[in-house]
Amino acid sequence: MYFGTVHEYVKTKECCSKFAKLLEDTGSTVIPKCGSSKTLFVPNNSAFEKLSDKDLNVIEENPSELVASLLYKGDLPTAGMFHITELKTIAKTWSVTLSPDNEPIIGDAASIVESDMVCSDGVVHVIDTVLLDNS
Repeated sequence: MYFGTVHEYVKTKECCSKFAKLLEDTGSTVIPKCGSSKTLFVPNNSAFEKLSDKDLNVIEENPSELVASLLYKGDLPTAGMFHITELKTIAKTWSVTLSPDNEPIIGDAASIVESDMVCSDGVVHVIDTVLLDNS
């Protein structure tokens, strides 16, 4: 299914409005660096609500860092995550493990709650945890 660009898709998702605001705050400068094919792991609003004030402040001071840590160069559908143990985004490397239900867990914390949203320039996965260095 086609959802426009990755950026356009995130802007339309009510459950991802907090991350969409961060994308706007970065001026969308991080996403184009990834080229024509990308995968974005988008924390939902519930994920942001679980963060401490300290973590929220760090993110608000440098939203580009968070966006870059959630942006993978290339298309990575959920099925592709069953064969990797590391996810190398443009700013960070996260571990990938499988839950007892055989679902990918990223960074030992984030589950994919909405997967494989195919866009004109990549794929979006909505996750339930904001991945930070301390995740």
